[in-house]
Amino acid sequence: MTTTPTAAPDAEALLLDLEAQRCDAMKRGDFARLREILHPSLTHVHAKGQVDDYDSYFRSGGTHVEYRQIDRSDLKVRVLGTSALMTGRQLLVAVRKNGSGTVRIDSRIMQVWTHEEGRWRQLAFQTTPLEMSVT
Repeated sequence: MTTTPTAAPDAEALLLDLEAQRCDAMKRGDFARLREILHPSLTHVHAKGQVDDYDSYFRSGGTHVEYRQIDRSDLKVRVLGTSALMTGRQLLVAVRKNGSGTVRIDSRIMQVWTHEEGRWRQLAFQTTPLEMSVT
């Protein structure tokens, strides 16, 4: 069964809320909530260029760090039927669980969301660092 996504202004607000939920789930280490927000066909490109799919993301992507700060800004959402493009800035600060330092990444982000089975899920994530440091 195909469902039609909500009208663009409503979808934009919903997607911005889902992005806030994604960031919150990352900071809380709520992998169950992240599994609901992220699409099973996820492609996630990290700041250093490594690529994760859905399964490898949960083996590596946030499991080795404790997120202290994830600030999103300048978010723009373009809804295109059952897909949406979200762009903006992200400031991320995370402490490596192995004690090897604190990572700070200021980057531009591009995300693709898809509407399937009555809900929006993040299908792709690409981060391009503007500044990156480990202390």
